[in-house]
Formats: sequence, structure tokens, C-alpha cells
Amino acid sequence: MTSIAVVTGAGRGIGLRFAHRLADEGHRVILTDIDGAAARAAAAQVGRDAVGLAQDVRDLESHRTVAEHAQELGRLAVWVNNAGILIAGDSWEHADDQVTAILDVNLRGPIGGSAAAVNAMGARGGAILNVASLSALSPVPGLALYAATKAAVLSYTTSLQGDLDHAGLPIRARALCPDVVRTAMVTAREQDPGAALLFAGPRPLDADDVAAAGLRLLRSRQIFRVVPRWRGALARSTDAAPSVGLAALSAMRRLGDRRQRD
Repeated sequence: MTSIAVVTGAGRGIGLRFAHRLADEGHRVILTDIDGAAARAAAAQVGRDAVGLAQDVRDLESHRTVAEHAQELGRLAVWVNNAGILIAGDSWEHADDQVTAILDVNLRGPIGGSAAAVNAMGARGGAILNVASLSALSPVPGLALYAATKAAVLSYTTSLQGDLDHAGLPIRARALCPDVVRTAMVTAREQDPGAALLFAGPRPLDADDVAAAGLRLLRSRQIFRVVPRWRGALARSTDAAPSVGLAALSAMRRLGDRRQRD
């Protein structure tokens, strides 16, 4: 039976790279995106009978519909919850619709996708990858809402694995926590003052390298992984002493401000 992999937010960026790598591993891939035309164009680029579908991940029913489509094509083996949005700036200044959007896309999306995947995979097993972020592990001034949603995704994923273990289901739930990745979502914020921390660290990661790390994580016993790993230790040290960490992050934010102006 054909092995099916689903990737949300796959019209471009990390999601598209996941789709390419999953197809290389022999899966027939379903790429979803809120931009249906982008999803179909990406599927054509991936080839090998890949399918592109329009999907708004905020709609919980949409995940069940995608899962049903996957089951019609074969056996659902992998589900990657990649779709996400980034909103920068002081958290108290975000409009109501921005708050709703980032919570719904970044948190409701992975929860809905994971639930649909578990119900479709069942006792046959499979693997679920939720794309979180390094920001899940420490304060990120200027990106407070984004960091909060990614921390929730990490917490949800580890708890989900516990639920799966308790139920005796052979499904692996994993969370990938990459540092800043060179994607359109990031480059679009190059002049956004609230996003200064995105440009204060090392050179952004390559999307294909991040996708490769995510698929290695899916095959491992580790429940979550930071990419690169050394950044995880640094983030944890910042979180251990918030008052000291925030002072260091303030200095980094000023560095990011300067880089944005240059």
C-alpha cells in the first residue's frame, strides 16, 4: 500500500523542503497551504504524484478532510504540522485579529492536525512532526506571541507522546525547534523593528537542512530537538535566570536593530 505523507504550509519554505525530502524517501506527499494555487504549484515541483490542496489550518474539520483524502490514496504514515505565521512587535499593541490569527494558525493548527493524524493512523502507527521553534525555550522580546504559541506546541507535543504511550498506539510525536530559518516569513520582517532579535544571531539556517533534521528526529527516540543543538543549551541558560537573560536579550535586540538599519 502506498505510504502517504501530509505537510501543511507546504507552498514554500520549510514545508516545501519537507515535501521534497519525504518524496525522496518514497512517500506520496499531500502538500497543503492556505494558498491553494501555491500548494498545487509546489506539488507539481515535487512531482511523483504529489497532491496540492488548499487548506486553512485554523479550521479543525479541514484536517479531518485532509486525513480522509490521505486514506483514500494509501496509508497515512507521516504528518508534518508546519504551517505558521509570525507577528512581531510589543505584545500589547497587536490588534485583536492578529492575536486570534497567530493563536489559531500556530496552535490550533498543530493540535487539529495531530488529532486527525492519530485517528487516521491508529494501531497501524506512524509519525507526527510539529514544527515549533527555538523561541519555545526562552523569552523572545518583540516576538512574545510567536514564542508563546511555539512553547505551547512543544508542551502539547511532549504531552501527546505521553497520551500515545498510555494508549499503546505505535505513533511517534516529535517537535522540531529550529533557530531562525532563511525563509520568506523571516525576510519579510527585515525592516520590522519588533523582529530585531531574528537578525541578532548567527546566519539563518537553510530550510533544506532544517527539513533534513526534522526527518532524522522522526526516526529517533528523542521527542524534541533544537537545531542547531548548541543553541538549545544557550536558550536554556537564558531561561534559567530570566532577569539576567532578559538583559542579555536586550543587548542582542539592540544589535539586531543596528543590523536592520545597515
